[in-house]
Amino acid sequence: MQIASDVYLIKGRASNLYLCIDDHGLALIDAGMPRDQTGVLAEIERLGYGPENLTRILITHADIDHAGALAALQEVSGATVYAGRESAVLLQQGKSPEHLPQPIQWLSNIFAKYKPLPGSCLEIIQDGDLLPALGGLQSLSTPGHTPEHFSFYCQGNGVLFAGDALSTRGNRLQSSPRAITADRSAANRSAMRLLELAPAVFACGHGHPMSGHRSEDLVALYNQLRVNGPDS
Repeated sequence: MQIASDVYLIKGRASNLYLCIDDHGLALIDAGMPRDQTGVLAEIERLGYGPENLTRILITHADIDHAGALAALQEVSGATVYAGRESAVLLQQGKSPEHLPQPIQWLSNIFAKYKPLPGSCLEIIQDGDLLPALGGLQSLSTPGHTPEHFSFYCQGNGVLFAGDALSTRGNRLQSSPRAITADRSAANRSAMRLLELAPAVFACGHGHPMSGHRSEDLVALYNQLRVNGPDS
């Protein structure tokens, strides 16, 4: 499903993935659950490309539903993987970050593992980096949901790839749910930072991509987060 110029939504089994097309081939935002590579490769073929055209994979954070198929996709494509420093460590371990309530976190540490990624294909990103996709994707450090979370913003077409820093569950834009948030105060600050961009499209990790939203709704959420802080 096309959500903006040269940006396509791929519905993974547990999260959204986004495929971007530019002069350098294909770039993928997040990699989904283990075995989600089947759907990604099918979409690449549907658009008239092959796995070798997937040259870049950008990871918002190392949760299994965003990175579980990463190693398989990188192996078949040879793509360079861009991730924050803390995410890069977890990706090489095939391990999700800790941000869930106990004992769910304990179970996740045991069972929510995925194929580790070779370190040789990783490029470390920092806040403010301009990444080689869609003519330049700005990397934004947005911790809170997980400590190492990043989002990506394309000023050219106004698409914000928010990962789990924001979601559109229930057709309503909201910040990371309390129950799965490592640092609520940081999550609110990160959400406010993203809202200040006033993007044309919110391409979140969960829920349907949102466009045509009203500016007053963004302002209302921003003010709620600003006034209520970690309790919102």
